[in-house]
Amino acid sequence: MASREGKSDCIIFDDSYEGYSAKNFTLPEPYEKHISTILIPGGMVRSRLDRMSIDILDDYEKSGVKSVYIICILKGGFKFASDLFKTLQEYSFTRRSYIKVSIDFLAASTYVDDSVGHDTNITPCTNMEKFRDKDVLIVEDMVDTGTSLIELERFVRKYEPKSVYSACFSSKKQPITFPGYKPTYVGFEVPNVFIVGYGIDYNDQFRELPHVCAVNDEGKREFLGKG
Repeated sequence: MASREGKSDCIIFDDSYEGYSAKNFTLPEPYEKHISTILIPGGMVRSRLDRMSIDILDDYEKSGVKSVYIICILKGGFKFASDLFKTLQEYSFTRRSYIKVSIDFLAASTYVDDSVGHDTNITPCTNMEKFRDKDVLIVEDMVDTGTSLIELERFVRKYEPKSVYSACFSSKKQPITFPGYKPTYVGFEVPNVFIVGYGIDYNDQFRELPHVCAVNDEGKREFLGKG
């Protein structure tokens, strides 16, 4: 169960995909002029979450797993992890083979303004010994170069869990630092643009948006260094 190969298909947007006009959606007034396009509407996010939850439970059920620990990576992963946690629980309740789902947290940071930092700072929010000999699902908001997720997996594996899978809301369409590495589950593969919304922030802004959006240059300048 600890394979590094992705197990689930994801929705892929090619490089020519421009998304939807922001004028067709309701956005908070402070952000309206800073959004260039809506890449993934909130309704599509919710539907994809349902499918991912079913795939995850199917795989664990086939392996005879009875309980799973989600490790949510803060801050960006909180929205996705909390929604995934809720959806996994809801679907698990309806299955013949019930799988108990719990959630804990790690804080990690690599972004500085709109650039990816070189070091991943990891801060546990719980006693990591509880994951020894347990089945763990690391939940992240976004895979960019793949470096931070690799480091997070290495950190978690030090505590000798039974298995480590990863679920990421989105993955950037670009070469990753570790060729051949894929998260186990990915919601969407998006063009290599700077995205925000659905928990993904730019200097602690835009995180609360229900859609995944692209920020224009004016927005980057406006919120530069405000995190």
